[in-house]
Amino acid sequence: MNQLEKILIVDDEPDTITILRDRLEMDHYEVITASSGNAALEQIDRDLPDLVLLDIQMPGMDGLETLAHINRRYPGLLVTMLTAHGSIQRAVEATKLGAYDFLEKPFKSEHIKAKVDKALEHHRANKQSERDELIHSYEEIVGESPQIVEVLKVIEKVAGTDSTVLIHGESGTGKELVARAIHRNSAYADKEMVVVNCAAIPANLLESELFGHERGAFTGAIYQKIGKFERANGSSLFLDEIGDMPVALQAKLLRAIQEQEIERVGGTNVIRVKVRIIAATNHDLRRAIEDGLFRQDLYYRLNMIPIHLLSLRERREDIEILSEYFLRKHSEAHSQPVRIISQKARNLLMQYDWPGNVRELEYSILRAVLFAEGEAVLPKHLPDEIQSLKKQTYNDIPIGMTMKQMEKELILKTLERMDGNRTRTAEILGISLRALQYRLKDYATE
Repeated sequence: MNQLEKILIVDDEPDTITILRDRLEMDHYEVITASSGNAALEQIDRDLPDLVLLDIQMPGMDGLETLAHINRRYPGLLVTMLTAHGSIQRAVEATKLGAYDFLEKPFKSEHIKAKVDKALEHHRANKQSERDELIHSYEEIVGESPQIVEVLKVIEKVAGTDSTVLIHGESGTGKELVARAIHRNSAYADKEMVVVNCAAIPANLLESELFGHERGAFTGAIYQKIGKFERANGSSLFLDEIGDMPVALQAKLLRAIQEQEIERVGGTNVIRVKVRIIAATNHDLRRAIEDGLFRQDLYYRLNMIPIHLLSLRERREDIEILSEYFLRKHSEAHSQPVRIISQKARNLLMQYDWPGNVRELEYSILRAVLFAEGEAVLPKHLPDEIQSLKKQTYNDIPIGMTMKQMEKELILKTLERMDGNRTRTAEILGISLRALQYRLKDYATE
């Protein structure tokens, strides 16, 4: 869901807070407040705002000291200082110390709007620049939704470390893509990442697959086998569907991760390894722990850096981008002339809930590319379950419902259908995002 931009007002004078809050809420910003420097820092910890309006003169920790703390703890957070007439020199000093701008009391409504709009425009430009840079750096992970950008930020921070990573997400959300992105940007990028699908290997063979075995270790072991841990020495080991690993094997895995040493099945020699572990699961491992199906100590060891991938239905704004990407990919791969997706086909793609997530979307576009007769993907080229979607209508309108009530019903149902995505809802309804936000705020006060 697209959220309103958030502004923190920090001032010890209630009247000042009231004036600023009323003006900012009129412009559809979300407002939070604090009456002291310490309270402001606590508020920022709890709920990071997009902009801080900070009074210079406050009892206790004043504005300049608070500004210094903000700059150290939240570099890049924009701060506009609030200053009384006659204290301009201190405001200028604050800008030299890192404040973005200052706003002079007594406030004029148009000055508040101009200063806030200027600061937030700068904030948006910085966010867009950071977002574009991340998206360009990790082109294998397609999407521009805020959720995907947050995932890219985590990858950027952890790729260069040796920390274990646990990727959560439904099947088809791209867990292996994220693992490969981490590996390709790590110190082990010159070696191939080793992959083990714990759900695809029979339980009685998984131990040998991971740790190898000596000749004669068990019936059928006619030669020595090198396991995945040894093959991944000096590289990354991706343990996909870790939640399906038998409990009996989890203790040995935990020891291998903690001690960075293994023993082959049937062997006595300790083999030292240096392996970076990335694991993934579509299971709720906390529930599995409660059910006795997963070791708690292994969970905490793996979950040092958690990454959660949302389902495609929870980030619908990426459906169109992904569809275009897969269209180009498969049209080129199969030498097909398909270049566009018709609007009716796009609408169906947006309405469908994608239980198979990105993987299902890719297969659906591949099918459409192969079945299309010309340059355009039409609804008839999509899988039957997508074609069968009926356009949602609202025929049961009670007699006596006013136009305003009908409008409200349409907006709220469309928003619900779009899983709270305000941008997409506004596009479908043919109104601006600001107009939609205004109506939603109006409904909240009814």
